[in-house]
Amino acid sequence: MTKQVCVVFHSGYGHTARQAAAVAEGAGAVEGVECHLIPAADLAAEAPAWEKLDQADAIVMGCPTYMGSASAELKAFMEQSSGRWQEQRWADKLAAGFTNSGSQNGDKQNTLVQLLTFAAQHGMLWVNLNQ
Repeated sequence: MTKQVCVVFHSGYGHTARQAAAVAEGAGAVEGVECHLIPAADLAAEAPAWEKLDQADAIVMGCPTYMGSASAELKAFMEQSSGRWQEQRWADKLAAGFTNSGSQNGDKQNTLVQLLTFAAQHGMLWVNLNQ
């Protein structure tokens, strides 16, 4: 049975899009995994991409870190998902996240915690970096 992975992302300058493509390529290289790239901008109120997210086994979220937190575009995706939260449609799905910024400092940790908290609100299971 094929597992579905969705990578939802916002990219301000193209860096996060390249990261998202690499995540999708890596996940899709695993036998039995189909991966879908979903730009956050494509998630209008009734966009078909919401159906893909609802059917996914895992959702990976990515965005740049702006001013110490997730970009507004990814935050909009989070807020638009509230109806799914009410129905707990994403409960027990796997979740993961990634971010980048122009700084080498720790501002990215806040963004990752924000993504983790969002996943927890939905009842998702966060997958940490495994080495």
